Formats: sequence, structure tokens, C-alpha cells
Amino acid sequence: MVLGLLINGMPFNSLSPEFGLDDLAHMMEITQPKMVFCDVSNYELTMRAVDLVVKNKPLVYVFECESMNVNKAEDLLKETGREQMFSPPYLGDSRKQLGVVICSSGTTGFPKGVCVSHAQLISIAGGMFATVKFNYYLNFSYLFWVSGFYTMIMSLLNCTTRLITRSPFSADLCFDLLEKYPVDYIFTPPSYANILLIHPRLKTVNFSSIKLWAFSGSFLPAKIRDSIAALLPNGRTMNGYGNTEIGGFATDIMKQKPLSVGTLMANVKAKIVDDNGNDLCNGEQGEVLVKFSEVFSGYYNNPEASVECVDAEGWFRTGDIAYFDEEGFLFLVDRKKDLLTYQNYQIAPAEMEALIGKIDGVKDVAVVGLLDEDGVSDLVTALENHCEERLEKI
Repeated sequence: MVLGLLINGMPFNSLSPEFGLDDLAHMMEITQPKMVFCDVSNYELTMRAVDLVVKNKPLVYVFECESMNVNKAEDLLKETGREQMFSPPYLGDSRKQLGVVICSSGTTGFPKGVCVSHAQLISIAGGMFATVKFNYYLNFSYLFWVSGFYTMIMSLLNCTTRLITRSPFSADLCFDLLEKYPVDYIFTPPSYANILLIHPRLKTVNFSSIKLWAFSGSFLPAKIRDSIAALLPNGRTMNGYGNTEIGGFATDIMKQKPLSVGTLMANVKAKIVDDNGNDLCNGEQGEVLVKFSEVFSGYYNNPEASVECVDAEGWFRTGDIAYFDEEGFLFLVDRKKDLLTYQNYQIAPAEMEALIGKIDGVKDVAVVGLLDEDGVSDLVTALENHCEERLEKI
């Protein structure tokens, strides 16, 4: 379905199957879709969101639904006998053609719709492992995640088999897939890797087929990386840094330095600036600003945020504090944005504070993040004032 939409120049917005009503309604209110596709398992929730916020009711298609009262998505995939005659239409300048809207968490907690043009898709995908051949990709990220979306694109461009599962990540499922298929590329956030490392099955799994184990999404502790690397007799690890708006910025696939996310990728420029926007020198800490070969297309139906995220010269503000060393290696220090990361999910303290503030007896609350003992996730911790019941960890 996704490929058909891309080839026909029909922009789409993939949503997480784990979204609740508020998140679904928020994104649908932004995009105002003309067509909606969903699984039978979340059909009722999807229809509630549609009824709440979509002004002109869209066509809704459901996968694997036996009810006679719904449009079946499979009907759109039936062979017509004219497939070999299809020719993708030319839609004009690819820099002006919206390809996909990908969700990205903002400082308010709700996602924003990141607009990615067809030109940006081509440039990003073209720079990802263009000279490296893999046979099997394993990545548990949904298409809702930028990591999942670009894994799909990479698999198509490189003619690589991508393992697909509808089940969420678990250590047992991951080990089962590694034992069944000769996976040579695997992507996990550090939190997933940590779950695997402490699992009792770890010592019985054969990792010899893996050529590259990629990390991204949050800070990568050295002990987790070293422990994973020790499992790979024929492979190595790679750390990456980027965001939904621009794509990948940096990687250490060529050379590694402790605590660094690597050097800049192709078609990317970056600089470090102080709070006044002045350029800083190597070794000085400040916000990372980046530029890609293709201009960022902005946030869907959010012109204010689109303007705020870039400076007068078109540099994108990442909200991350970092510095470069004399060899061009980038070191992340902190997050300027007020966001916490728990098992690869971004959590806004303000959203949690509003939720906790509704509890009877809470007069005031502040939410902060405390790194867990492995250093891979923020434990969301609430500090309360004059509450009838003590709030410790949420």
C-alpha cells in the first residue's frame, strides 16, 4: 500500500498502532485525510478519531475485516490485468512534491507532521549504505518511526529482504528471528539492546551472520555497545545521529571514538552556535545546527513551527547540545529541548505534569528524567507538593 502511494505521488501519514485516541485525533486534525487505512484491530478507535476531527469524512478501508459493512483494503490490491501497462505519472519538480508526512514529537508532547519531499527521500536514501550489500534487514520500528520508514526504502533500493512482523519488539521474538534467518543487518535503539543483553537466551543465540548492528534514537552507553560488539565474530557496531526533519546527520561506520556519534554524513553540513547564534570553535559546547542538500519542507499545516525551527540562513535547529573535536567527530552532551526518552519513546514533561495535576490532592508537580541504572532510558519521575499520596515513579 505504501509503495503504491509513493509511486502515484499520493502523500500519506503513517501513524503508530499504539496511538491512543488523543494522538490519532491530533494527527488527523492536522492532515485532514481524504482516505484512511487501518487494521481491523484498531478500526473502532480510528473511526472515533475520524468522527471527532476530520471535517470532510474520508473513505475508510480496513485490512483483514470480514464485516460486510466496511470497505476492504484488499479489494484495492486485486490484480486487474493491466499492471504491466502502468507508468508512474510525472508530477513535476520533486523538490515541490510532498512524498510523506512523518510524525515527530514536539516540545508539547503531541507529534508534528514532518513534511518530506520526494527529492529529500531520494537524497537521504541514496546516502544510506549505498556501497554496502546486506541480505536480510531486521528492524522492529514501525513505519511511524523514521528508522522504520527508511529501512523499508533501503531494502527496496538495495534489493534486500526485510523481515516484517506485526508483533512488537521482545527479546524472545528477536532471538527467534535471528535463529531462523541469516540476518546480517540489525537496527535497535540502545534500550532494546540492553533488554537482549540481560536475557537468559543470549548465550545460546548464534550471531555469526550479523555484519552490522546499528544503534540510534538515544544515548548509547559504552558498556552496551562493547557488550554487543563482543557477540559479533564477523561484524561490527555502528552508532548514528539524526532526526525526522533532516534524516541522518552523523555516523561512526568508518571510524569510532568513545562517546562520539561519529562524523558528518554525505550531503550534510553542521555547526555549533551559542545562545545568540554565534558560531563556536572546536571543543566549545552549543546547539547543533544542520543543513541538508535538500531544503527542509516544514511541518504540515504548521507554518509557525516551520519558521521557528530554522534560522535566517536556513540552518535547522536540532535542540541538541554538542561539540566537535579537532578531527570532526561530534559529541552529544545534552538535550536543549524539554523532552525525556523512555525505550525510544519521547515523553514531554509538560504533558505528564498536566496528567498528574488532575489527581485529587496534587497542588503542584514537576516531572524530570532520571537515567536508569544502565543509562539508556529516562525514568519519568514526578516531584509533588502537598499530595495526599506520595508520588514517586510513574
